[in-house]
Amino acid sequence: MRWIPLDFPWYKINTDAAVFSASKSVGVGVVVCDHEGSVLAALNKRMPLPLGPLEAEAKPTHEAVSFAKDIGLQDFISETDSTTILNALNDISTTPTSIDNVMRDTHHSLQAFRKSWVQHVKRLGNRPAHTLAHPAKGIDDFVTWIEETPPCIEPFVFPDTLSIAYEYMRYLVPCGGKGEAMEKEID
Repeated sequence: MRWIPLDFPWYKINTDAAVFSASKSVGVGVVVCDHEGSVLAALNKRMPLPLGPLEAEAKPTHEAVSFAKDIGLQDFISETDSTTILNALNDISTTPTSIDNVMRDTHHSLQAFRKSWVQHVKRLGNRPAHTLAHPAKGIDDFVTWIEETPPCIEPFVFPDTLSIAYEYMRYLVPCGGKGEAMEKEID
């Protein structure tokens, strides 16, 4: 799976949750990337709520929308690996009762942005947010990173950024001694 660049001024927000049954809490991971794939901001938050998996998946999207507002975003794509959350926010299916209030509030909050939409991403494509949600177990409230990448997700975001640079450069830099362009696609 590889990052697909966005047009400026769009941002991509990935969200995920981790349930910590023993401590009756939930970890939230939110990663915001710019149109080049660089991490603009990230949020790691522990919420002392005894939630089940579905309810836990609803919270990161809500937190991401609030975080997007806090950092001043206007145009963004939010990605979740939960089709239930995606369908609830896009009014595709009836929202389960256990997450109805959170989804309504999130849906209402999305109206404050110039442009936003929610789309599905496979678990592999959501690895940075998934990885960021787990260390929340050891924090009291939340940690944010602005214009820096949390060390625990560096291995997952830098290869994406490098693939963008490579894809961009392959059109600009001749490859052979005679100026022919590279023909091999990146997989």
